[in-house]
Amino acid sequence: MFQNQTFTSRFFNGVSAVPEEGTVLIHGQTIDFSSADTAHKLNVSQFTEFALTHKGCKLVLRPDEIRESPVLEIICPKEDAKKLESLWIQSKKNQSHAHAFFYSIREMNPLVLGILSISIVALIGFFYFKGLELVINLIPISMDKSLGESVQLKMDAQFQECNTKATDKFFAEALKRIVPKNSPHQFKVSVIGSTIPNAFALSNGRIYFFSGLLNEAKSQEEVIGVLAHEVAHVEKRHHMRNLVKAGGTSLAISLVVGPGLGNMEFLETFTELGSTILVLKFSRDFETEADITSIEYLKNQNLSPSGLLTFFKRMSELEKEITKSDKNPPETNAKDDQVVTSSITDFLSTHPATDERMKTLERLIQSGKKGSVKKIVSDQTWKEVQSVCLDFKNSDSK
Repeated sequence: MFQNQTFTSRFFNGVSAVPEEGTVLIHGQTIDFSSADTAHKLNVSQFTEFALTHKGCKLVLRPDEIRESPVLEIICPKEDAKKLESLWIQSKKNQSHAHAFFYSIREMNPLVLGILSISIVALIGFFYFKGLELVINLIPISMDKSLGESVQLKMDAQFQECNTKATDKFFAEALKRIVPKNSPHQFKVSVIGSTIPNAFALSNGRIYFFSGLLNEAKSQEEVIGVLAHEVAHVEKRHHMRNLVKAGGTSLAISLVVGPGLGNMEFLETFTELGSTILVLKFSRDFETEADITSIEYLKNQNLSPSGLLTFFKRMSELEKEITKSDKNPPETNAKDDQVVTSSITDFLSTHPATDERMKTLERLIQSGKKGSVKKIVSDQTWKEVQSVCLDFKNSDSK
């Protein structure tokens, strides 16, 4: 590749900061450096590092681990520096199969190498997070119950329940129909006095319905649909799976970025995530799985599956109306507007009613057998359920 070519160069011996000015003669795999005082005969394969510079290239003789390494700087055209780099890479590839693989990657086009790197990282990430899904099988159900109970203590201390005989009867009958017979969970519904039309479940089977949802529901089947959705979250262990996924993500970031593990920040982060994730929003995949599962529960018991879709559509339409009114606000009580807006957005932040989700629900409801039962308690009992906690609603609006 090089036929007795000579270039101006500088040699740093690793001891003195002042370089030796001289020339190099390259012939084959050999580099001969000579100056006024010294001469060095080196083989290209002896150098452990090679770097291109704006003046040519730089070759480092040995790893800088114990003491400063001798460095040879060659001043040459870019084309010659590239040729010398190829010569150095080839000499490294001949040393072993591992070197051959590593230095073959180094020779690749930067764009191709970037695409390949991203693909490898994506593939590793895919299997990593798939593996996290399998971890849930190693975690006993008792952990779900313990985590749920710890959050339940906080919930019960923060919110006041306003269950009545009517709500207890309604939800007991609904749970008896919806919950799978082989369920390891003990489900119970608590009604919280609040104007927010929301509902959520804890990992131990405790389900909370805000009275605003019951007050604003248009039918029993709407509440039954929401209840089935929350039961599905618990049965599919979405709380624990969310926690494992968040913890795994935090761990992966710590391993890639570096700091955090040494001073136990990862464990602190994992603990902080715990109680938050048990209550807050699930991923789109988990919401879809809960939708599919809830529809199955309802159809299996001949219950109407349309209520969940109806309720979501109503919440979505209300949100659109609120958005429009925000652009052209009428002269109304500002505090009342804030209460209504907060109620709708709070529900949709934890249960996003996207168009895609609505279409999926419609498709699920239309396929297979149709449930027909829309009522599980009498109209009188349902009327009492709908009027629950109205004193809380009135006090909220004052």
